Amino acid sequence: MAKSLTLGESLRRSGVSRRGFLKFCTATASMMALPPGMAPAIAEALEKARRPSVIWLSFQECTGCTESLTRSHAPTVESLIFDHISLDYHHTLQAASGDAAEHAREQAMHDNMGKYLLVVDGSIPLADPGYSTIAGISNLDMLMETAEGAAAVVAVGSCAAFGGLPKADPNPTGAVSVQDLIKDKPVINVSGCPPVPTVITGVLAH
Repeated sequence: MAKSLTLGESLRRSGVSRRGFLKFCTATASMMALPPGMAPAIAEALEKARRPSVIWLSFQECTGCTESLTRSHAPTVESLIFDHISLDYHHTLQAASGDAAEHAREQAMHDNMGKYLLVVDGSIPLADPGYSTIAGISNLDMLMETAEGAAAVVAVGSCAAFGGLPKADPNPTGAVSVQDLIKDKPVINVSGCPPVPTVITGVLAH
């Protein structure tokens, strides 16, 4: 699907009815603690939105947050919206591996500098970089490098939001949360173990 399509165009091509879309927008308004009358404004903004580039990094975690997204029982509006973001890097879901995978991350960062969303699940170990690495890069280094050009960071799941089980005493890996490290960007915590998929898509919509 071409990245030039708006979200509204993508949903219509996928057969999503106007009524179904407005129901999703009403639920999203409710999750954001907004009055129901804000649903049309959310719908108008979403319909015009173009596919944002999303880079998803997984660190010290159990893959439960990704499982939560991939186990939808039917093609719901929220899963279609997740499909219509441009998920440019996710080492569990992407087809590429090795150098090609890391090239995809670097390319997405370069092409969307200052505009992409960084989604993180899992805590970050500080005691020893070797506790968790991706492509030979420590979680800390990958997080800081990727966050530098992000518009915002979404910490998905209790591990990314607060440190989770890896941070529990005695915390042998020196695990910390995303907000402990990222201080110069908006950090949105979507806690839960795992979070509800609709909440994740609602945050991305917001």
